[in-house]
Amino acid sequence: MKIGTYNVLGLTGYPAAEANKEIGAVASEANVAHFAGVFSDLQCDTIALQEGIGVRPMQQIAKKMGYYLATLPSPIAWPGHVLSRYPIAESRTFSHMVPSEEVPAFSRTAGAVLLEVGSDEKLWVVDVHLHPGDVALRAREGDILGERLQELSLICANIVVLGDFNSEVDEKVHANLRALSFTNAMEAVGGGIAATMDTVGIQTHYIDHLYFCSALAPKLKSAHVVREAGFRHDGPQAGGLWVHSDHLPVVAELDWNV
Repeated sequence: MKIGTYNVLGLTGYPAAEANKEIGAVASEANVAHFAGVFSDLQCDTIALQEGIGVRPMQQIAKKMGYYLATLPSPIAWPGHVLSRYPIAESRTFSHMVPSEEVPAFSRTAGAVLLEVGSDEKLWVVDVHLHPGDVALRAREGDILGERLQELSLICANIVVLGDFNSEVDEKVHANLRALSFTNAMEAVGGGIAATMDTVGIQTHYIDHLYFCSALAPKLKSAHVVREAGFRHDGPQAGGLWVHSDHLPVVAELDWNV
């Protein structure tokens, strides 16, 4: 089983002005076909997206791939999506508009999707996109996430938490996950944490992660940051040069039947 996470920058390509010349505007026929191909090329059984787009073009992408789709709304402008070849039993959102708060917890997106992996086996995919600049708010998001995970575990013990944490592994949200016996896939089987924003012209960040619960961690076989052509390039941000997103995907493989 392959599971991935990918911040897709609203499907604009990066930089958008260059990408638009080849793949067209977001949600156009060419744009939908391009990203359906990108996601298919990753060969993930399940891939969680952050900084997504509206549900209708995402449904078109899912249909082209032959995948099920769950959309996790954003209280502002950054929905999440889970594309999966496994049927979806239910989904829950953790991100809500709060009238008393200018920036609520999980203002980007956060939620959980329950997949039917086998006839009697299920898997929670928890897709998160934490706040990019407010460390204290990320700590609060981490605490809420910990509470939600304990609730989800009462329904199904198999849980993967993945997404754009907008933080490296020294922050509280990561400590909370470790305290709940979650394992970072890159640390365990990927040779160590690797940068997921380091295309030339972008400051290097180590912020996209996959965490597997204690029941799934022993099943992990490998993990890697996808760095092939199209996902990154080493040339200057100049005319004719663009990539699918300003982030790189992270993919983990596990042997579900172990």
